[in-house]
This record gives sequence, structure tokens and C-alpha cells, in this order.
Amino acid sequence: MRHWHEEHGAQEWRTAADEADRRRGVVVPAEELLGVAEGRRLLTLALELLDKPASPGALTAARSTARKALGVIPQSKPDQLCHEHRWRGRSSWPERPPLEVCARPTCGRCVPLKQARASADESTEM
Repeated sequence: MRHWHEEHGAQEWRTAADEADRRRGVVVPAEELLGVAEGRRLLTLALELLDKPASPGALTAARSTARKALGVIPQSKPDQLCHEHRWRGRSSWPERPPLEVCARPTCGRCVPLKQARASADESTEM
């Protein structure tokens, strides 16, 4: 079985997609990403739990809270499966445009794009 990047046209598509990302630049600064704020809140809670390690369940709750934080804090770069997910979505290209964002919840490329799109949608509704 071939990897996605070995398929016909995949390398050219990835090069073009990466160049489009470079031209677009930063759409939402990292400090304004919702996942960063939520991650900070969760990490603060985890630290508070660690301040009282003898409390029943405090260490387990701290670990769980820290894992939740990692699930919302965006990565500093695209997720390793971002390109593959968007490339695999090409099967819908005849009916719909290519996938602009992947489904990875912490993808450093796609999270800012999703947030910018949501902000634009909110501003047009008002």
C-alpha cells in the first residue's frame, strides 16, 4: 500500500498548499487563540491540584486536567496528519472545493483558520 504522499500529484499539491499558507501568513495571533486561553485555565487548575497532592484524588485529577489542556492547546506547526487529511478529502473535490482545514483539533495550521472563519461568520450575522 502506498503512502498518500506517493500518490500521483500529491507532492505538487503539498508544495502549492504550503506556498499558499506562507503567502496567507498569520490569521490569528497565537495569544488570541481560544485553545491557548482554555489551556492556560486548565493548566492553572492542574497546578492548584498539585499544590495539595495529599488531597484524595488530587494527583489523578491534576494528570487528567493536564491531559485535557494538551487536547485544546494548538500545536506550533501543522499536525503531522494535516496534509494527509486534506489530501484524502480530495475525493469530494468534484462536488465541493478541496478541504481548507483538517479535522485535527490541535493542528497549528488549521485551528487559527477555523477561528478566523468563525469570527468572520459571527461578524456577518450581526
